[in-house]
Amino acid sequence: MIMLITALLISGGASALLLSQWSDALGVVQSQDRAAIAKGDVDVALAGDPAMVSYNTTTKTITLFFVNSGNIALETTDYEVLINGAAPTSTTETVLPSGTDWEPGRLLEVELTNTNWTFADGDDVRVFFVGVSESVSGASYSATTSGEVRLHVV
Repeated sequence: MIMLITALLISGGASALLLSQWSDALGVVQSQDRAAIAKGDVDVALAGDPAMVSYNTTTKTITLFFVNSGNIALETTDYEVLINGAAPTSTTETVLPSGTDWEPGRLLEVELTNTNWTFADGDDVRVFFVGVSESVSGASYSATTSGEVRLHVV
């Protein structure tokens, strides 16, 4: 009888430990599932007419528009834009139509300046953009887009 009671106590303790471990493992899997869903909800795209991108030859400034085409807000200050593989010397950004949060469906107007650019009207340039989402469940995700645009001198 003592051995039966001892066996029941040991098996009860082991099952409690296994249930606790199972609960922890399930929590990790659910967290990873939420992160995977959030990562799929982060997206960005070039907006506007790619054949008519504004380029000011006096200030050497290119004006581009990006749309948050995902379901999660993106950061307005934590991004990088490359023109023909090179970073501009300065950038300024504005969320359109107005505001500071780059919510889904909103535009980000980015003015890129580099005094070394020698582009002319009708030149094609390659644009690469990488941005970061706001924190979701303690994690941030990246969104990228690229394309070729034609400059229109203003």
